[in-house]
Amino acid sequence: MTTTQDESPRCYFAVYADPTSIGHVTVEGGKFGNRNMPKNMAPGDMVLNYCTSSYAGYAKSIPGVGLITAVDHDARDYWYDWLPFEEPVPLEFVRFVVTDDDRTHIANIRREWLFQISRESFRSVMQAAKLKSKRKPLL
Repeated sequence: MTTTQDESPRCYFAVYADPTSIGHVTVEGGKFGNRNMPKNMAPGDMVLNYCTSSYAGYAKSIPGVGLITAVDHDARDYWYDWLPFEEPVPLEFVRFVVTDDDRTHIANIRREWLFQISRESFRSVMQAAKLKSKRKPLL
């Protein structure tokens, strides 16, 4: 089955820099804004949250995914439910598993950049990740 970039849910890649800098937010915070926010972003879409080398604790990795719950296109903000991974997925791995088109975008990452990626790339990253469980082990 072939999918297009306009089919719902859509998948995105958001770039987070040092959250201690003025105007920056934490990846776990559940809110992100970007002047280049895609016009087709909507609740139910998903976003891989990537942290740059300046983000302590998660440098050059994707520590989790966001499920978009609300979008304000006028303010260029969106809100999401934060779903952390057991272990962050390193950028080196991400570059290896995404499509050629998405690899080109990722190679040009700029601070706090936001762009749409293919479902195929999103799925490849998610297959390498394990979501943190809130359940305690049985043993």
